[in-house]
Amino acid sequence: MRKFFVVAAKTALVLLSLGVAGLLAIFAWLVWHYGYNIGLPTEAQLASVSSTGPACRNDPKRAIIPVADVPPLLRNAVIAYEQPDFYEAWTLNPIVEIALGLGTGHGPRPAGITQSVTNCLKLLSPGHDRQMDPIATIYFMQRVTRSLSRDRILEIYLNESYLGRGAYGVAAGAEAYFGKALADLDIDEVAFLMTRARQPSPNRTFDTRSRDYAIDRMQTAGLIGDTQAAVAKSRPLLLREAPGAQAKPVNQ
Repeated sequence: MRKFFVVAAKTALVLLSLGVAGLLAIFAWLVWHYGYNIGLPTEAQLASVSSTGPACRNDPKRAIIPVADVPPLLRNAVIAYEQPDFYEAWTLNPIVEIALGLGTGHGPRPAGITQSVTNCLKLLSPGHDRQMDPIATIYFMQRVTRSLSRDRILEIYLNESYLGRGAYGVAAGAEAYFGKALADLDIDEVAFLMTRARQPSPNRTFDTRSRDYAIDRMQTAGLIGDTQAAVAKSRPLLLREAPGAQAKPVNQ
């Protein structure tokens, strides 16, 4: 009987060793595949991204607005809507977020800004105009958060997110939808504009529901008061039909 237990223990140890070796092999393959094989932009490429020009698309004619020059209400509203703890979280690394989520029983926190910028920066490598699979996205997100400051990530989001109507960035979006400069946008227009990155489709019928939800997020974050929120929701949604066209109310 003792011999049987000794053999069983040795067999279990061998199987455990083989299992660990298999897991290590899978992990090594994942690191190689997503780190080197599929051609994601490297940390060196990310570090060499221009600090004054476009980061994702080679368009020197497109003006980049420094994050500090974006009106505070719009800047903070985008954070409240997409990633409320963008600056407060001790890390933006999605792998750490997943581990914390599994350990605490809560899902990862919203990461709309870093996810959007990750999808944008993949264009630094030729052939990456297609959608990345979830593992590649997570792997590349942690590379982006290691390579770029939070201010720079937010700046890329504000300047290069596609908002529909051929507009990349909030300045172009303000002109395309309202014919206004960023500094002239009203609260309801700020709220509408910051929803466009999630819903840029030109075929979508515009209404006030997503705008009002964004206003609620702004109010919850303390960016606007109750009266301001009520007034903003009561305003008709005036969208510019085309450059030079007169704005008209959209049915609510």
